Amino acid sequence: MGSNQTLSEELDTLHRRWEQITAVPDSPRTLMSVIEYSLGSQRKAEVYVNRFLKYFLDPEEPHGMDSELLRAFLEGLPGECGFQEDTYDLSDVVVDEQVRVTQEEKDGTVVSSGIVDLLIEVPNEWFLMVELKFAAEDTQTEFYYRDVTHIDGVDKETYESDTYYLYLRPQNRPTANECEFSNWTWEGLCQDVLEPFILDNGSRLSQRTVAQLHEFIDDIANITGMTEQQENEREKIALYLDHYDAISDVSNTFDEAWERFTDEWGVRLGNALEENGHSSSLDHDDEHVVRFDLDRTGGGVEPWNFRSSSSDWGMIFKDGWWRHLDDLGGTIQSRPDDRNDVRIGFHHRLGRNRDLAIGERTLKVYFRNMGANEQGFIDTFSNKFDANERQIADALPGRATVTGNKKDKIVVPYDIDAEGRDFFTAYIDALETAYVDLIGTNNDLISEIDSIFCESLKQEYDYSDC
Repeated sequence: MGSNQTLSEELDTLHRRWEQITAVPDSPRTLMSVIEYSLGSQRKAEVYVNRFLKYFLDPEEPHGMDSELLRAFLEGLPGECGFQEDTYDLSDVVVDEQVRVTQEEKDGTVVSSGIVDLLIEVPNEWFLMVELKFAAEDTQTEFYYRDVTHIDGVDKETYESDTYYLYLRPQNRPTANECEFSNWTWEGLCQDVLEPFILDNGSRLSQRTVAQLHEFIDDIANITGMTEQQENEREKIALYLDHYDAISDVSNTFDEAWERFTDEWGVRLGNALEENGHSSSLDHDDEHVVRFDLDRTGGGVEPWNFRSSSSDWGMIFKDGWWRHLDDLGGTIQSRPDDRNDVRIGFHHRLGRNRDLAIGERTLKVYFRNMGANEQGFIDTFSNKFDANERQIADALPGRATVTGNKKDKIVVPYDIDAEGRDFFTAYIDALETAYVDLIGTNNDLISEIDSIFCESLKQEYDYSDC
């Protein structure tokens, strides 16, 4: 805002600019809308887009791109997908649409089945399961992740590397019901993968393929309403440029403060708990681990650890909940070099849930059966946890959810009350409330988890001296 321009005048200027930008003639119709795969027939639109996407990604199809677009697609997947497979050689990758998936008993009896929109796989190594949505509600992702045992008749356990799940949706539609599915928008796919790919490779591809890619992007834009959204984005970009100095200054200041906080939260939480009488000692000589002695009512002193070595994972775990598989009688506070460990614990996600914390002022605290554990232990611990769900639920506060997932078993939201006060202090207050709520005064919950952990160690590793 200029020094001589009032807020009212600036709003008038903004309104005039908006009218000029939106007063544009209608665009020519896409082929999909001409043949009536249009907004009124969302299922037809999904089939249309699904077939085209399969065609473009499949290296075996005669589009002349070989595996280049597939590579761009895989390398452009959202970070939360965790895709870590080699994309240099994609000669063994198979791309299929409308693949039948089933839940089967050991004798081969099919309990239930479904059809997944797109499956990208290297047989026996890894697969990426993709569910495509435009307007329909998500009714399948929980089944795909939790219940499916066979994919196109092949046991899911034969995939030795990893399994990945992706949910493609319009930006203004809900995310997947199953939290283990990573979420990606059609807008993100077009802007981050398809459009840059055409820009970088269009001059050497056939004119028909380039035209089809452009048409595909236009069709997605029409289905999702992206055309209007892109115009709005251009206006926002213009406003951003007008106010770049102020936006940049405050953003950089907050980013630096957030980065410091990701290193300091453990110390700050420990100090807050000590000041409020929840500990008998506090030790944070280690660069990343705060050791904290909880005065457990009726149970003596209980050592806990806050680990802040990651920009994302904020770990809170009891001594004994992290062990080396070569020495199950000991306790560790960080991953050994050989990664041969087993662990459980509470955590909060600083990186992944940053927007949630800042935008919605919500802290989510999880109890997790760690994904890096051996699969046998993950299954055993999860099954025993689920078998004791009633006792666990009775010990939890009303705001908590027992998820039914194998890894994040519990999730509990807490308000970050930053109104009129320092945001990071409010974050620590919420985290302290969670600690006292779930750990400090919750003997029943910790006792249940201890028992389940020890039973799982005995079953999987024949270790009973907990």
